Amino acid sequence: MNILVNVIFYQAVWFLCVFMENDGAFIALAFLAMHLYFSTCRFKDIRMMALLLAIGVLIDGTLSLAGFMTYNVQAIPIPFWLAVVWLALATLPHHSLKWLKERPFLSSVFGALGGPLAYWAGVKAGAASFSLPLITSLALLALIWGVLWPFTMYIANKDLPKK
Repeated sequence: MNILVNVIFYQAVWFLCVFMENDGAFIALAFLAMHLYFSTCRFKDIRMMALLLAIGVLIDGTLSLAGFMTYNVQAIPIPFWLAVVWLALATLPHHSLKWLKERPFLSSVFGALGGPLAYWAGVKAGAASFSLPLITSLALLALIWGVLWPFTMYIANKDLPKK
């Protein structure tokens, strides 16, 4: 799949889910289906989707149950729209972010910056709220994502054919 198309699909899903929540998530599923249809590594993408969905339910479910995050759409463990965002995130490691697969330090920096910024944007858009002060919330998310993203890219790298 073309790198630019992958980024556009991900961003479209993110915007649909964050701004339209569950209604947008149903539309966003069409983007994920198109991604899988055109993907050159469909089965790797599906495995990554399963992994990141499970991780997303664990992380965001825990943050929600702990009272750290509150979502406009209440669901246990996480809202449907948020699960779809995690599925879309899983389309990036084998496509537009594959250049991070063998760069653990850069993956950590990318995660520690990008993860919290995505949550903050969701909060600013009104889809969720933090219960802790902004700096504390972003710092906690930076720690989580600074570990999560290099782990994700490590797993994605294990999916590569050996040379």
